[in-house]
Amino acid sequence: MKKIVLRTLLVIGVFILFLNLVFCNVTASRISEGLPIPKGSDQTALLVIDIQEGTTGDVSFTESYQTQSEELIRNINLITDEARRRNWSVIYIRSEVVNPLLNLLNSTLARGSEGAALDKRLTSDSGIVVTKRKSDAFNKTELDQVLREKRVGRLVLVGLDAEHCVLSTIQAAQNRNYRVSVIREAVIAKTDAGKAEALNRFRSMGVEVAGMDSY
Repeated sequence: MKKIVLRTLLVIGVFILFLNLVFCNVTASRISEGLPIPKGSDQTALLVIDIQEGTTGDVSFTESYQTQSEELIRNINLITDEARRRNWSVIYIRSEVVNPLLNLLNSTLARGSEGAALDKRLTSDSGIVVTKRKSDAFNKTELDQVLREKRVGRLVLVGLDAEHCVLSTIQAAQNRNYRVSVIREAVIAKTDAGKAEALNRFRSMGVEVAGMDSY
């Protein structure tokens, strides 16, 4: 009898975990709408997306991100230096996971963990940090408010992953009428083919895909 009860509890537990994963996947990929940006929003902001210890750093859970990290972060640091010279706002977007069941499976980006911190190689001293829990950096974060306060009308995106969080943030930004640019040497995906496909998709969406020498 005890074995039957234990097996039943195990099945229920696995089912609950499965439902939780499905729900989290659906909500994490949802793109926010937001309000159109105010007239007179003529400033530029650089968004540095998900460059963290748990993605590109020492405790990365994705080998391909870690392999590409040195060149990626070197390029991002050069871009942020130039952005500050131009008086652009520099905003670092970082992900954290608070769902206990997801953290049970993989706690690399758990809130308060080493992996949730920005990659220590970033020159992030004077940047604003926005924490997100969805793919879309606007979704239930203070990013809308920060950009409105700074009268931003154009966003330049760098970071990862071009096929996921960068894409979701672009879609949310366009919902708000931001002009969006991506710097091709400063975004990555898990594969070169995935990145190339994502950049082509960005172009088809009206996103400016620029090189470091021309942005």
